[in-house]
Amino acid sequence: MVAQEFIDLFNSISLAQRFTVEDFADRLNLFTVILFLITCIVVSTKQYLLNSISCYIPVKPAGENFNDYLADYCWVHGTIPLADDEKMPTTEAQWEQYDSTRRITYYQWVPFVLGLQCILFYIPHIAWQAVCACRSGGDMFSLVKSAADAAILSREDRQKAVARVAEFIEDMIEIHKEYGKGRRTKLAKQTFRIGGIFVASKRLSTHLIFSYLCVKIITIINAALQIFLIQRFLGFHSNGSASRRSLQLGRVNDVKASNDLPYLTDENTEGYGFGLTVVNHIRAGRDWPETMLFPRVAYCRVPGIRLVGVKNSYTAQCALPINMLNEKIYIFFWFWIVFLLIVCICSLLLWLVRMIVAPKRVDFIKRYLRIKGIHSPKGDGELKRRDLDEFINNYLRPDGVFIIRMLTINAGDVITGDIVEELYKNFMDHYNQIHSLTNEHIPKEPGKLGFSNLV
Repeated sequence: MVAQEFIDLFNSISLAQRFTVEDFADRLNLFTVILFLITCIVVSTKQYLLNSISCYIPVKPAGENFNDYLADYCWVHGTIPLADDEKMPTTEAQWEQYDSTRRITYYQWVPFVLGLQCILFYIPHIAWQAVCACRSGGDMFSLVKSAADAAILSREDRQKAVARVAEFIEDMIEIHKEYGKGRRTKLAKQTFRIGGIFVASKRLSTHLIFSYLCVKIITIINAALQIFLIQRFLGFHSNGSASRRSLQLGRVNDVKASNDLPYLTDENTEGYGFGLTVVNHIRAGRDWPETMLFPRVAYCRVPGIRLVGVKNSYTAQCALPINMLNEKIYIFFWFWIVFLLIVCICSLLLWLVRMIVAPKRVDFIKRYLRIKGIHSPKGDGELKRRDLDEFINNYLRPDGVFIIRMLTINAGDVITGDIVEELYKNFMDHYNQIHSLTNEHIPKEPGKLGFSNLV
C-alpha cells in the first residue's frame, strides 16, 4: 500500500510537470529537488524518530536516566573520532585540545542542510516560472499544454487547435513590438545589432531568451556552489586524498594544537575532490578509522557531573549509525551534482549556438516548412534561407524562435510543424496585404512542392 501510494504521488508530480517550458537539463534540476526532499525526510526520520546515536560507558553513576542523558549530551555537544593508531587522551588538557580541533557536529545539521540545498535547487525553477507567467506577455504553460493536447486530436480538431495556438503566439509577439521611431528606439536597435540576444528587451523580443539563459547560468552557479557547500559542510579540504589531511575535522583554532595531532606519514596530498577521494578510499580498501571520513564510532567527554560534592568526568564511546546513511547520501549527491553541472553547461552552450548562430535559427524553421512542402514565395523552387529572413528576423524574432524551440521539446515535432506552417501562412497573408500594390508577383498563399521534391 505504501509503495503504491508513493508511485501514485510520483506519477502525479511527473504529470503536473509534463507541460512546462523547460528542456532536459531543467527537468533534471527539478528532479534533483525531489531527490533532496526525499533524502531530507529520510534523514530527519532517522535522526528524530529512530535511533541516531548510541553511547556506552563502562562505569556510570547510579540512576535510571543517565544513559539517556549521556546519549543526548553527546549528540548535542558533538563527538571526537580517533583513529586506530591514536592514543586515548588521558588529561583534561588533552581532551580540551582534541575537543577544540577534532570535534564533529555536522551530522546534527544534515537534515537542515539537505532542506536548504533542496530550496536552492528549486529557486531557478521558480524564477523561470515567474518569467513565463508574468513577463512573457501570455501564459506560456497554457500555450505548451494546448499544443501538446492538440497533438492527440483528430485532423479536423487539431487544425482548429493549431490555429488557436498560432494566433496566441502571434499575439504574444505583436504585443511587444516596437512601434516608436525616436532616438531611444534607434539606439536600442543599434545596441541589439551589436549585442544580439544579450540585450534584454521586450520590444526587441529578446526578453524571454535572455531570461532563460540567465536562469541557466544561475543553475550552473548554484550546482557549482552546492559541490563546494558539501565539502565545506563536511569539513573536507581537497588538498589530500587520504586520512586526516583530506578531512580537517572540527574547527582548527589553535595552529600549534593541530600540528601536535598525529598524522599518517604516507598520505597523498594531491586530492581530486570529495567524491573522487571517497571513491579512491573505497577502491583502496580504506575504511573510516584510517580515512576519518564519516566516522561510525567516536568518543564523547562528559565533564563536570557533581556526585557528593565532587566533580567527575566520564568518557563514553558512541556509535553513529546515522553516518553510514550520510556517507551514501553525500557520495551519491556529489556525483549527481557533478553530472547535473555537466548537463547544464552543455545545455547552455547548445542554446547559445541555437540562438546566436543565424543559420541555425533559419535551418530550424526551414526544416519544418520543407517537411510541409512549402516552396519559395518567389516561385523559383525550394525554400531557401534568404526566403525566411524577414519571417524569422522581423516576424518571429528571437523570442518567437525560442517559443517554437520550446514547443518542439515539450509538445513534439508533429504539432510544432503544423504550428510553424500556420504561422508562415499568416505571415504571408500579412505580407501580401502590406505589399499588394508593389509586389503583385508574390503569391497570395505559399504553394507546396510535395514530399517527392524534398531534399
